[in-house]
Amino acid sequence: MKKFFNSIILYAGLFIAFILVLSCLQLYENANKLFGSKSSEGNYWLTFSKKMTPDNIGRKELLGFNENDVAQLKKWTEIKNVYPFSANEFKASANGGDFIPFYTDLYFESVDLKAIDVPVTEEEFKVKGNEIPIIISREYLNLYNYGFALNQGLPQISEDFAKKIEINLNITVNKENKTYKGKLIGLSDRIHSVLIPKKFLDSLNLATKPELAAQPKIFNRVLVQVADSGDEKLISKMKENGYESNQESLRSAKIKSKLFLVLKAIAVLGIFIFALCLYIIVSFIKIQFLEKQEEVSIKNSLGYSPRKMVNDISRRFSIHLVIVLILSLILIAAGQYFASTSAVSNGLLSPYINPFLWSVIIIIPVLVYFFVKELIYRWLIKSWKI
Repeated sequence: MKKFFNSIILYAGLFIAFILVLSCLQLYENANKLFGSKSSEGNYWLTFSKKMTPDNIGRKELLGFNENDVAQLKKWTEIKNVYPFSANEFKASANGGDFIPFYTDLYFESVDLKAIDVPVTEEEFKVKGNEIPIIISREYLNLYNYGFALNQGLPQISEDFAKKIEINLNITVNKENKTYKGKLIGLSDRIHSVLIPKKFLDSLNLATKPELAAQPKIFNRVLVQVADSGDEKLISKMKENGYESNQESLRSAKIKSKLFLVLKAIAVLGIFIFALCLYIIVSFIKIQFLEKQEEVSIKNSLGYSPRKMVNDISRRFSIHLVIVLILSLILIAAGQYFASTSAVSNGLLSPYINPFLWSVIIIIPVLVYFFVKELIYRWLIKSWKI
């Protein structure tokens, strides 16, 4: 009875160990699907700006990114591409004419077309005559529709209709005022700005301040493409250099990193329990041999191979391990199905566990079989001198 009770405790410990370790592996995959995985194929976009301090406020040369900063960013292994923003050096404003009676001062930025998440060609994103194509953040249109228009009694505008409207863009270069027609050609979910063609912006900047041609370029901010926005090294480097980015992206990254830290701690605990169980199993088998020393000696005298006796015990133990692993995986699979159908998963999780987990039914028992067999056999040969 005592032996049976000890066996139950032992295999219950193994069951807990397998649940902890295997569920951590599955949770790791689930977390990657929910928060974004770290892979070379991953593409996340962050806008870097420098943190304002009493020393750099109002000093563009300190608050902006110079070419050396951009070159250093390109060396970061966590960053795949760097796209600096150019900003306007001239005064600009916009009005909606009679249809939408509004007036606002305006700013422009430009960035490499490859960094813009609107499917337009260079030919489409090009100033033609008096018409300037513009790309604005989708948030700006939402702000107008759900904030400004409702409160001011102005008509709300759909995305398709917004692309048909032309607004007046008033630009002042060298005290000369000129009015262009601004035409919306796309809405960006990635860049919160008012984008116009880079060549056009640069030409107006040089026309306004010719001295810029001989000065080092200063970019207000930069757009970076990374494989994993939650990379701890990336966040650490940003802090070291005083860079800031979208707090929402970094917040999910911090949650992800902390979750992984907890999973690692649980996995280590599971491995410790598994190692402890293995130690108890080896000791348990040794005690069995000691209790049956006379029987084993007789069998050895009759020609039974000690290795075969150890093999039989190791094989039986490995079969028990297979049963415990199957029960563990069935429980984890049930939990995964429940998690995938819950509102938390938001349809992002698979109802099935990672197929790799099923392979441990073979891998772990085989490894443990050879480990226990060799360990017990060496102990038997050494202790009993047979």
